Amino acid sequence: MMRAVRCLTYIFSLLIGVTARAEDLPLGQTLFQNLCVQCHAAKGEGNVLIKSPAIAGMPDWYVLAQMKNFQTDKRGAHPQDPEGQLMRAMAKMLTADQTLAVAEYVSKLPRNALQPTMVADIDEGKRLYAERCMECHRYNGEGDMAYPSPPVVGLQDWYLVSRLKKYQSGIQGAEKNDANGQKMVFSSIFIEDEKTLYSLVAYLMQLPEELKKAKGTAFGSD
Repeated sequence: MMRAVRCLTYIFSLLIGVTARAEDLPLGQTLFQNLCVQCHAAKGEGNVLIKSPAIAGMPDWYVLAQMKNFQTDKRGAHPQDPEGQLMRAMAKMLTADQTLAVAEYVSKLPRNALQPTMVADIDEGKRLYAERCMECHRYNGEGDMAYPSPPVVGLQDWYLVSRLKKYQSGIQGAEKNDANGQKMVFSSIFIEDEKTLYSLVAYLMQLPEELKKAKGTAFGSD
């Protein structure tokens, strides 16, 4: 694992050297095209084969916060989190200005249409979300900078499942200096089994469409 991290760190360092010469493109776009696409793909849609999440359209404050978590070892430091370790190695190579530029660029990318990969009880997921998650992640699943709580829509279902399992097992969020992560570790306790987990995630996958339909009904149609 460490050998892979060192290898990727070397490759990414070369790519960063390229960004310094790409003066015809904005810094955030240049960094994204040279670094982020290697794992998160050209449109920021992610890649299930290497377990990289969709990042297109994520708010800049959230992307920036997560990058800083990787840079300060709040995230990606656990030995059982290989995906996080790779991201942490990459994040630590960026300066503050580069990190901000990437976050701003990613936030402006259009979100990609994501296809559900699991079948579960959506009604049960809706109930669970209303009771346990909505207070922080809001009615639309977009999160809230004031808490701060991250978006839980615009992400693949397999990634949401993986992330919640990491909170449950203490792989993520258990660091002493990660107050927000510790809240999620505590909040994930109510997910008692995989059936409950899949129901919640299945609901989140269709939440944007549900809200879109509700909005159309409220305003009426000709």
